[in-house]
Amino acid sequence: MRLTDLEEISFRRSSTCHICRKPITGEELAVRDHCHLTGRFRGAAHNSCNLNYKDSRFIPVVFHNLNYDTHFILKEIATSTLMKGRVNLIPHNKEKYISFTKYVDDCNISFRFIDSWRFLPSSLEKLASYLKNVPIAVKEFRSDGLTDEKIDLLRRKGVFPYDFVNGLDKLTTTKLPEKNDFYNKLTDSHIAEEDYKHAVQVWNKFNISTLGEYSDLYLKTDVLLLVDVFESFRETSLKAYDLCPAHFYTTPGLTFSAALKMTKVELELLTDIAC
Repeated sequence: MRLTDLEEISFRRSSTCHICRKPITGEELAVRDHCHLTGRFRGAAHNSCNLNYKDSRFIPVVFHNLNYDTHFILKEIATSTLMKGRVNLIPHNKEKYISFTKYVDDCNISFRFIDSWRFLPSSLEKLASYLKNVPIAVKEFRSDGLTDEKIDLLRRKGVFPYDFVNGLDKLTTTKLPEKNDFYNKLTDSHIAEEDYKHAVQVWNKFNISTLGEYSDLYLKTDVLLLVDVFESFRETSLKAYDLCPAHFYTTPGLTFSAALKMTKVELELLTDIAC
């Protein structure tokens, strides 16, 4: 591994292991830790910390309110002929799951499905409204060649007539459904006037020709807003605790690890005295 002059100077001057944050003393050999994928120098580390520092073998797949989509996704990935392999579940009960992981045969990489709702229990609409900027969404939309005027319309969560679309034929509708068609049976509520005006603006500004085209834009906006929301949460957690939420399943797990890390408390092993 070749280090730049500045990296070598940084290594020689380091007095703390960048992995465990404990002092580097003469009792244990200090090594040059680096990423085995990129070759990038990460910092000075204890030899034991370096040996135990392993790359993740899973790709986190983030859904917001995963329980809503769990069953049909599970059925598809469990029976997929394109990606054969087992599926492991972490159940909440017989109907709901905290997370599930898809393993792929003859591959060291797995896909771990986690629920951002278990960290950020609020609607995507509210979560997105808390962000001052949505840099990832803006960058993606600009790469699509959208103007700033169009991008400004996509900085918030869109609206969609869920109950109106009761079949694929509805996606061929050539005009935006009427305001009454946006009635939501699940929440027993009508769409707000401001939200409907926003839908009209999007339809007209993007010269949308079918409801299916509108649906594609709505879904892409949803995904990109979730990316910005969860990335903002990750950045906050990494800055405060140097812990990444994508490696946890729920807020309790993340906060417990943060508490142990920040307090440096070592818990005693619990044993059954009766045994």
